[in-house]
Amino acid sequence: MNLPDTLAENIAARFAQLDRIEQELGAVAGRLGRLEQKVAALGEPVAKTSADAEARLVRMEAELLRTGKQLEEYAAALESSRAAGAQTDDLVERVVEAIESLQATALDPSGSSVAGAN
Repeated sequence: MNLPDTLAENIAARFAQLDRIEQELGAVAGRLGRLEQKVAALGEPVAKTSADAEARLVRMEAELLRTGKQLEEYAAALESSRAAGAQTDDLVERVVEAIESLQATALDPSGSSVAGAN
């Protein structure tokens, strides 16, 4: 064996080694690509779940606002009803007092009507 043959064999061996490394790197790149696809596929449901949760939160906030407004309206209506009830109680009390006063003035001490005495 002479030096050029040994050098040529050494270079050929190195190229063969580089070819194997390229093939292994290609296989690793393929596995990495598949892993990236799997990670991306896992990310889609997570993103969808997150978007769904956000939408639910927005709907719940809107519902809570509506409910709060309704409660305020109910409280105002209840207060209005209480005020109307108090006014009605006052009116009934005045009517009863007026009737009692009318009865007292319409009847004489003996229990007969003043109009009948004329």
